[in-house]
Amino acid sequence: MATRNRTPLYRKYRDALRHVRAPPGAPSSSGGGGGGGGPVIEMASLLRSDRPYAPLSTDDPSASSRGAATVGLPPAWVDVSEEISANMQRARTKMAELAKAHAKALMPSFGDGRDDQRAIEVLTHEVTDLLKRSEKRLQKLSMKDSSEDSNVRKNVQRSLATDLQNLSMEFRKKQSSYLKQLRQQKEGQDGVDLEMNINGAKSTFEDDEFDDVGFTEVQMSKLKKSEAFTREREREIEQVVESVNELAQIMKDLSVLVIDQGTIIDRIDYNIQNVAASVEEGYKQLQKAERTQKKGGMVMCATVLVILIFIMIVLLILKEIIF
Repeated sequence: MATRNRTPLYRKYRDALRHVRAPPGAPSSSGGGGGGGGPVIEMASLLRSDRPYAPLSTDDPSASSRGAATVGLPPAWVDVSEEISANMQRARTKMAELAKAHAKALMPSFGDGRDDQRAIEVLTHEVTDLLKRSEKRLQKLSMKDSSEDSNVRKNVQRSLATDLQNLSMEFRKKQSSYLKQLRQQKEGQDGVDLEMNINGAKSTFEDDEFDDVGFTEVQMSKLKKSEAFTREREREIEQVVESVNELAQIMKDLSVLVIDQGTIIDRIDYNIQNVAASVEEGYKQLQKAERTQKKGGMVMCATVLVILIFIMIVLLILKEIIF
């Protein structure tokens, strides 16, 4: 079986890395003298704008470039992907705070609840803004086309688009649930106020059946409070509906970027089958090569030589015994 010795290349890269990490003026461990002689990793010219990142070079440095060794920077799309991940993490944190604010706002309280509603509005706006920003950055990531790392970039884009779509769906479900609870609470409050008004009017009629039936000051105050509460709830419902509509638009845009998972799985299965077939074929070739090697001329020559040596040893022993 043919092999290649990669030890010299490994030592070359190891010595180059040591030279990069060594402080200025420190002696190099790869060469005989303190001035160097071993290869270093240098960054290529940064004046070329057609490459997303500077490649690494392991050529021997000249006297003018000594001490200026640096490591190449990652592609620009890596920063964009990290920014998208950070925005999604902040959105998850804000969504957890928003869920607590929703639960607090739906609880019965004696106050007007304006502070809670203001907090809900701020959190909803922040989460929506983070999702929109992530979606725009994801579209920007799809525009960055490079033949060198296009496959890696596309895989990262698909993964981020899937995560962002799942996060948007989760936020949309929470907003829809909150909207449903708001409507149920609004309908229940209207029913209670209507019953209170009817009962109040009935008691007034029974107390003074000769007077004109009308609303008392207490009933008018309750009616005004009920109207204000209804208007506040309607405004909240409109805001939630607007937020859900914005999320629907984000979902629509993300659906263009997300590729069907079934296709990806089928492709993975196909590649695994190809790898299995290639490994099996390689094993057969190895067995065939082993059989060929055993039947080769060198093996036959070695066998004949061993037999002749054994015969010569026997003859020498017989010679010593006889003579």
